[in-house]
Amino acid sequence: MYAKLALSNARRSIKDYVIYFVTLIICVSLFYAFMSLSSSHYELITEDTYNFKYLKIMIKYTTYIITGLLILLIGYVNKYMMKRRKKEFATYILLGIPQRNVALMFFIETLVMGIVSIVFGIFLGTLFSQMVTALILMTANQKIIFSFKLYIDTVAITLLFFTAMFCIIGLINIRTLSKTKLIHMLNDEKKTEFQFKRGKIIYISVFIIAILLYILCGYSVYRILRVIENVQLKQGNEITYAGLAVTGFIGGTYALFYSLAYVLILIKERWIKFKYEYTNLFLIGAVVSKIKTAPMLMATISITFLGAALCFTLTLLLSQWSLGYLDNRIPFDTVVASRLNIMSKTENISKIDYSGLVEFLDSENYNFKDYCEVEQYYIYDKKLYDTDKKNMPLFAIGLSDYNHLREMLGYDEVRLEDDEFTTQWLKLVDDKFIDEHVSENSTLKIKDKELKLSSNPYYKDSIGEYIYNTYEGGLVVIPDKWCENLGLAAKDFYANTAMKISNDKLVKVETELIPNWFIKNYGNMLSEKKNNPLTIRLKAAETNEILNVTLGMRILGIYGGTVLLMISLTVLALQQLSDSIQHKGRFDTLRKLGIDDKDTGRLILKQISLYFTLPIIIAVFGFYIFFYAFASASRTLIDIYIGDKAFMFNISISLILIIVIYVCYFVATYYSFKRNVESK
Repeated sequence: MYAKLALSNARRSIKDYVIYFVTLIICVSLFYAFMSLSSSHYELITEDTYNFKYLKIMIKYTTYIITGLLILLIGYVNKYMMKRRKKEFATYILLGIPQRNVALMFFIETLVMGIVSIVFGIFLGTLFSQMVTALILMTANQKIIFSFKLYIDTVAITLLFFTAMFCIIGLINIRTLSKTKLIHMLNDEKKTEFQFKRGKIIYISVFIIAILLYILCGYSVYRILRVIENVQLKQGNEITYAGLAVTGFIGGTYALFYSLAYVLILIKERWIKFKYEYTNLFLIGAVVSKIKTAPMLMATISITFLGAALCFTLTLLLSQWSLGYLDNRIPFDTVVASRLNIMSKTENISKIDYSGLVEFLDSENYNFKDYCEVEQYYIYDKKLYDTDKKNMPLFAIGLSDYNHLREMLGYDEVRLEDDEFTTQWLKLVDDKFIDEHVSENSTLKIKDKELKLSSNPYYKDSIGEYIYNTYEGGLVVIPDKWCENLGLAAKDFYANTAMKISNDKLVKVETELIPNWFIKNYGNMLSEKKNNPLTIRLKAAETNEILNVTLGMRILGIYGGTVLLMISLTVLALQQLSDSIQHKGRFDTLRKLGIDDKDTGRLILKQISLYFTLPIIIAVFGFYIFFYAFASASRTLIDIYIGDKAFMFNISISLILIIVIYVCYFVATYYSFKRNVESK
């Protein structure tokens, strides 16, 4: 009998809490989709250049953490269901059912609803898993192949993980219900979530504190932005200001919602005309009542929504930044850069001959299409370079080497007269700094000859990061004939390969073949015995690493943002739907007063709109502040590594996802509310 009653209640709960039920299904399906990547039966068909092993590990364990946040939603909904039905539970007890059996019935009811959502979620997850696979293949520029499969190990993990969550919450519910006194069950609906200290001074004081905390947040962000605009203003306390900004916003949000109900009442009392216009009195009363009984919940929803929005946008932007950074960091397929002062004698640097490396790697089926040996020279006395990197003067390279590098990357040739020089800079270096540097160093003296700055004083075309040995990130380019009068500082190797190589082979080339070749041929000339005195970078290997990080950020950012967003919107929806059931009599009264169904629908729409909008407005305000600070602080990086079009595209994708999810929950809440009110 108890089991039959529990199953009957479960069917009713699914109908009453359809939004919560659908949320669970979507979260289970997303969990299954991401966990399927780590399945032993999952096959990601890509070129062997890529290895997504670390992506699978990253997603697997991070997914557990993000999905674990759902236990907060499950716990809240179960607490809410118990609160709403305690009078029903008390009736069962009065009819002779033991209190512990009532608690067990509620546990079975919630567990059944959970298991049903898991089953539906797993089948929906097979679709989402293909979307995740498509995202990975698109990012890696691979052909998209769909394969709808159920992975038994992933099904088992999903079932165990979510069942464990439902059981943990269920056991807590059994303990709570078993110890709750009958009189408290009968009177529990009369309690509000938060008990206020009634008093005008307290409300007004807290409201003023909220305003002051928001001002503190704004001032802290302003101080940080001033330092970004003018580095000379840096005092070392920027992290403190960042902490104050976050603390001020969070504290201000909780203080605002604590006092908001009373402030709205004051406005209502003073705005007499609006107050008594049509159904406004009813509308304001309903909204104020809801905020008044759940201020901490409203503030938490606002903070959660802000976290979801930041999670969506920042992770997508950072992943795009990673891809842009890769293109600027290592545009060549292979880079072998020798570190400064690795040779025991300076004259030994000229003995390095990378043509032997080309022949050696060719025998290992690692073929080059083109390569360049780049020599860097001391412009001034070598002693000036024997200092820390920050105070080191610029090095020089010959024009022929420089043009060879540009040719390999598809750039135009640079021409110089015999008495001219130019400069090459890292893209990240500020133009203002470069202008100051070239104006202070418009001439260059080599031996007895003075060179003048070219009509094109500098170039910022990307030739990689590893060619720069100084803190400023610059090089001086001079005609080859003047290099003979300078001391050789380093000899590097830049090459483009003729074919794609498997990831395993790339690792072998980077960690074994090149270091072993160099040690074998020049180990006796080194100043210090090191396993690898070179900086070796292979673009394909770094591309694989960056793709793992990029995809991890994109996938987990979307998942984390979706979970946080759905948690906050589900709680908002349930709050409103509870109002449609508990206070259905109010709408019946309005009908008796002559308010037709069309006007009732408008009233419901206004009520839900206000309730859904208030916490979102605060979240949007916070999002604007923190995102504006991020964009200002990262303006140069955004311009170089992302670009305005990609920046706006990623922002648009984030906002579209947020708006779509928001509208779906809003519409579902509206029609569910209306159905509850209109039901007989």
